[in-house]
Amino acid sequence: MAIMLKIRWDIKDGEEASFKANQEELCAVMLEHPGVIAYHAEYPSPGVSEWTEIYATDEAFQAHLANEKGQAPLGAIVGACDTITCRCFGDPNDASKEILAGFGTTYHETASQAFVLNPSADKDSLV
Repeated sequence: MAIMLKIRWDIKDGEEASFKANQEELCAVMLEHPGVIAYHAEYPSPGVSEWTEIYATDEAFQAHLANEKGQAPLGAIVGACDTITCRCFGDPNDASKEILAGFGTTYHETASQAFVLNPSADKDSLV
């Protein structure tokens, strides 16, 4: 089943530039995992970044987090934050929940028929 994460990163004073540089590096790593459907980061106010991540499967999520190229940037991002708020939608398996526990993740219900991945999605589609 698909997993969607909504993460709020409250960045320590003086760490925003480092956070942004590592966020850009981490976003590049996701391109190595076709099961990572979307990775969106925004900066709605100084010292705050909000991300939405969508994974097609638990395996895609676990592979992305296990990728050695992402370990240093993710560690730097975590270290640059005062608090991390991670909300999970979907039904991750036990292995994914173990990873998510490190982010203090809470689990939430999605409205009925409101979170569906298109099984025919094609990144090269013109329509």
